[in-house]
Amino acid sequence: MQHTLALRDARSLSYTWFGTAASRGGTNRAPSASVGNRTSGSPTIVYLHGFTSSRLEAELVHADALYHGQAVLAVDRPGYGCSSPHPDQTVESTAADVRELLDALELQQVAMMGVSGGSPFACACAALMPERVVALLLLSPLMPTLGREEQLLAGAGNASLRMCHGIQHRPWQVWATLHMLRLIQKVPHGNLLLKAGGFAEVDRRAVDEMPQEAAKLKAAVREGLAQGVSGAMRDLHVFHVAPPSVDLAAIRCKTHVWQGRQDTTTPPAMAQHYAATIPGAQLHMKDEGHLSLGFKHNREILGSIADEASQARGLM
Repeated sequence: MQHTLALRDARSLSYTWFGTAASRGGTNRAPSASVGNRTSGSPTIVYLHGFTSSRLEAELVHADALYHGQAVLAVDRPGYGCSSPHPDQTVESTAADVRELLDALELQQVAMMGVSGGSPFACACAALMPERVVALLLLSPLMPTLGREEQLLAGAGNASLRMCHGIQHRPWQVWATLHMLRLIQKVPHGNLLLKAGGFAEVDRRAVDEMPQEAAKLKAAVREGLAQGVSGAMRDLHVFHVAPPSVDLAAIRCKTHVWQGRQDTTTPPAMAQHYAATIPGAQLHMKDEGHLSLGFKHNREILGSIADEASQARGLM
């Protein structure tokens, strides 16, 4: 069920509950949940989706969140899905939107989960709301590249390199490309965007071998681009044009970074830099790609913060 928060600046922020909270239809607090013989008191996970996607992407973690007794609050970032665009979006402005949502839902402490392009925004939340964010989970994280392109894009595929170079030098071509991808995503059969998007071979195999997961991601991207490509264009500005503005060393919560060694979309150098810069961050490497990592390992990934986030909340 989709919900909408009217923000103070007259924009709207759309969100949907998954995991243990889904059956409640979106009431204010994330409950404790019994799973088999285990009771979990984990705080709500705030899920920030990847580039060109939407809140529906969290459907990929729904079953595994249920397994761990976790409530997941998935948010459409500005300009995606049903959330209003923010003409001057920054990682800080998105963190302010998340803070306003947490206030409205009376959620005092949460875990942040940033997936791919959602990672810089999740890090901003952790750095700017240390009193509320008790754990940070980054999955195949994208890191802003300005001034560090050679270092961070080492091992990136042609599609990622074209997006970076294009938004810096030929943004009108990127705009046209994104509109083409938006049209491709409307094709009723197959999953052309996932197959044509420059993903590694291991990801292409995962799309073929796990069609239900691929269909969830396709639906999320279709929803993400439903209102146009303004959100994606602002994302690319944050990723490759704006100087990095968040002090990762200021993040004090327990952080887990998950990365596929074969990922050519957000190459391992990005995850390694996050893990080296965020104090105490733990890096988990798997022999997977950008998509296959989550498709195959989401239960283990969510489990990495299930107990620690609950313990951290109890100590605060």
